[in-house]
Amino acid sequence: MTVAPTPTWPTCGQSDCRGVLVRERGRCLAHVSAADRQIALLSVTAGSRADFRGVPLTSELIVELRRWTHGVLYDARFDQAVFSGDANFRGFVFSGRADFRDASFQGAANFERACFRGGAEFGRAVFEEDAGFDGVSFEAAVDFSRAQFRGALAMNGAYVTGSLDLSRARCSGPVEGMVFCTEEVRLRGAQLEQPVRLQLAVPRLHCREVTFLASSELLVQRAEVDLTDANLAARLSLFQHYGLFRLPDGSHMDEVWLRRRLSGFRMSELVSVRGADLSYLTLVDMSLRRCVFFGAHHLDQIRISGECYFASPRRSWGVHGGIPLRWAKRRAIADEHLLRRTVEYRARNREAWAEVTDDLPGTVMEPAHVAQLYRQLRKALEDNKDEPGAADFYYGEMEMRRLDRTETTRAERWLLHAYWLLSGYGLRASRALAWLLLAMCATMVLMLGLGLPDQSPDQTVSGNLPRGGGHVTLEIDKPSPALTLPLADRFSSERFEKTLRIVLNSVIFRSSGQELTMWGTYIEMVSRFIEPVLLGLAVLAMRGRIKRG
Repeated sequence: MTVAPTPTWPTCGQSDCRGVLVRERGRCLAHVSAADRQIALLSVTAGSRADFRGVPLTSELIVELRRWTHGVLYDARFDQAVFSGDANFRGFVFSGRADFRDASFQGAANFERACFRGGAEFGRAVFEEDAGFDGVSFEAAVDFSRAQFRGALAMNGAYVTGSLDLSRARCSGPVEGMVFCTEEVRLRGAQLEQPVRLQLAVPRLHCREVTFLASSELLVQRAEVDLTDANLAARLSLFQHYGLFRLPDGSHMDEVWLRRRLSGFRMSELVSVRGADLSYLTLVDMSLRRCVFFGAHHLDQIRISGECYFASPRRSWGVHGGIPLRWAKRRAIADEHLLRRTVEYRARNREAWAEVTDDLPGTVMEPAHVAQLYRQLRKALEDNKDEPGAADFYYGEMEMRRLDRTETTRAERWLLHAYWLLSGYGLRASRALAWLLLAMCATMVLMLGLGLPDQSPDQTVSGNLPRGGGHVTLEIDKPSPALTLPLADRFSSERFEKTLRIVLNSVIFRSSGQELTMWGTYIEMVSRFIEPVLLGLAVLAMRGRIKRG
């Protein structure tokens, strides 16, 4: 139970009433005579501050307030006010600041189409029944921090010039809203016990330490979303919102208002899930270019669908071990960018990993940690039948294992280096085909120069025939293949055709049946081992890119 703070103003005192005294009347607005109340309300219409701190306000008193003020209030103080019935502020205009801190709304609270031209404070307010803010306009920051909504909360068609703060708020009923906000929406530490459906156009959405206890949907536009330490006890779907915001009555929110305050369109992005349990998180069409996954729990159960973008290395050329290499396009998580831009693990061409900004929140980790993140993300995409996406994460996992000097042995690192160099871990078909072509060319040159004899040797039969007949013994001899041609004559078109048949048979692991020199025999044996492996790696890489589950 929330205990209201001790009043700092002179109170009415009638029946323990906390209402502020009406000047020179000795009672609050609720307990003065009708004539004195009329005089007090007339003073409010003259433009003075409306002071209703701690006053118990009935529905009838609010109707009377509307009649005398025509629904226009200047600086309005409703701190610790108690609204015993329905509080109908529909269409009210608050020209200055409106302060409802620690107020208690015991009936329904209706602020539909109200306009707050100064700041609005609802901190620690308690709404016992439904709270309606449909069509409301906040022309400055609005604060609902630590407020309690025990009924439904509706904010369809709300416009906020500034920030919307719901930090530490507790919503026991369903929450529905469609909000345009120019700065940020803060849900830090909020507890949302019933389904939530919010459509937000806002630069920043802070959901740190928020608790979702029922299936919820967040549809965001232009937003940076932070889910650090979020507690997702039920399904949360985070969508990129396209198109217009359609209100329940079929009309649309004012896109001109939004464009004037938020220049350009950019894709919504998730920037951090550290410390969050992602078992129930679904991401659709979100940018994950700057998302830090390190420290997240159950990452292998996340659902990623639609067009979710990751931070790819910039396509550029670099030199490694004297060999020019080109960074290929692939999905890479922000954690790898952070790792590669450190002093110990930075790439030869650091610019390829400069897409993620230096102010990215995160902790520098070891390659083994990033490999684990890739492994879990790969499993998540495989479970979603996204084989090409999973292949990119497999590549990232292998890269981190190749860089790791703590959990990967030297022998494993050498094998991984060879696997990467030959075929990009079985995922780069062009690399495997290039090596296959190079191996075939080398085999042909060696065969022409060393392996193919002058000509296939003929068999010879020798023996003695007895004069009187009888048993005959014959010896069949076949000389060893020899290569005696001058070097220039070894590279002829006829020999090239024979060599080509030998090499093509080697690729498919078949023997050509061609007589070869001793060198040629060993060359063929080696090629029959290497070239089918390279062909298999190329086929495997193409299958990994084409397969869709």
